[in-house]
Amino acid sequence: MIEFLKGGKTLNGVKMGMNIDELYSILGKPTNVSGEKNYGYIHYGEYRYGFTDDIINEMSIEFKLIEKPFEFPNLEYKKYDISLFENFKIKSKSKIHKIISFVNHLQLNWKAQNGIDKDSLTIKIENGPYIVFNLYDGTVDKITIVDGHQND
Repeated sequence: MIEFLKGGKTLNGVKMGMNIDELYSILGKPTNVSGEKNYGYIHYGEYRYGFTDDIINEMSIEFKLIEKPFEFPNLEYKKYDISLFENFKIKSKSKIHKIISFVNHLQLNWKAQNGIDKDSLTIKIENGPYIVFNLYDGTVDKITIVDGHQND
């Protein structure tokens, strides 16, 4: 997850622009495939890979599908040449403040974006993915990137 947040172009060893056969050779048999022959989604639990014409062009972590929390023990943060350490546990129902604290601890720059969908809050990680939060319950929906939108 950290590598994905920092760059947005690699998720579980799969890189944006790979073909589907390369994805299968890295991750094996998917838990679900949906869509049509030329476009759709390949799921591996909470990880979703979108494709068009056999090329990966979208990657996401869907939080509603997380079964086992992501755990990050003793994650280092440097401030004024002092190392600070904190433990993070990211779950399917993690709240906005927890995710933003995690992103800030990683010292990633981000901006909130105001779009058409007023039921969610979207933040854009600089040179990385988008994080989408559900404003009704304050939880994170997904971390996602679509090819061509990494630098928006």
